[in-house]
Amino acid sequence: MFLKLLRAKLHGGTGDLARDAGDYWSMSDVNERIRDQSHWFGEGRWGRDRWLAYGDFFFDLACRRIREAAGEAWPAGMESKTALDWGCGGGAITRALCARFGFVYGLDISAATLRECDKRIREFAGREAAGTVREDGETSRRAVAVRDADFRPVFIPAAAPEEALQIIPPGSVDFMISIGVFKHFPSREYTGRVLRIMARLLKEGGFLFVQIRDFDGEEKYRPKDRDYARNVITMTSFTFPEFAVRTEGAGLALLHRQRDGDGEKEHHAYYLLSKSATAPDNPGGPGPHDGLTDGG
Repeated sequence: MFLKLLRAKLHGGTGDLARDAGDYWSMSDVNERIRDQSHWFGEGRWGRDRWLAYGDFFFDLACRRIREAAGEAWPAGMESKTALDWGCGGGAITRALCARFGFVYGLDISAATLRECDKRIREFAGREAAGTVREDGETSRRAVAVRDADFRPVFIPAAAPEEALQIIPPGSVDFMISIGVFKHFPSREYTGRVLRIMARLLKEGGFLFVQIRDFDGEEKYRPKDRDYARNVITMTSFTFPEFAVRTEGAGLALLHRQRDGDGEKEHHAYYLLSKSATAPDNPGGPGPHDGLTDGG
């Protein structure tokens, strides 16, 4: 019976894509493929060295973009700042944040994956660093240890991302990162909702570094509107104008954009955004451009 239910969740779906997304990722504790997709330490592709390098690579990439936008002073005082990893998965990037920031949230829609993330953060806490962190925030050798950061895992239901605002104080986050997450969102409308929530959580002048799937007309990456489990890897994508109107609608200013900044040639685009002085007060309502359907 359990296997039948599992297959139904993986391949059937309810017709409610946000609910289907929640069902899919909630099965990480019983499905090896989903654990690999969620970057669990030691699962699938994620041996120790690759897992550690992944987190450091994306944090360093974000640091470089922020320094270009805000100057060399930005990394100073990280130990007194708050960071949030939206869609933290197994914690590879969260660990990199905890090695540098004073308070870190790891947010996810899978309770099992959050437990895995918390386990790895506790496991690395208190270890002596195998490397050092330069004053500019980047690693000169890999910083393996988690400093004595205050870490809090945050679970939100997939269908109700607005619940993040009930757990994390609005206007309290200095830096937010989301890598390998937006392409799995169940719809473009959902993406707009999350961007507005992110803007509410950021401090004025805070930074958001996000990876999205860039759509340039290649059929494989055209946005999908059904069969979440089947299409999870290529569910949601945007052209630059389509994503720009959503970030602007959320009150986020574009500071930098780069296509395939990771060198993987998988149609990823990286955006560095900053919270403008006036972000919308209605994070849950539809944005002015959520009805756009061009490109898909």
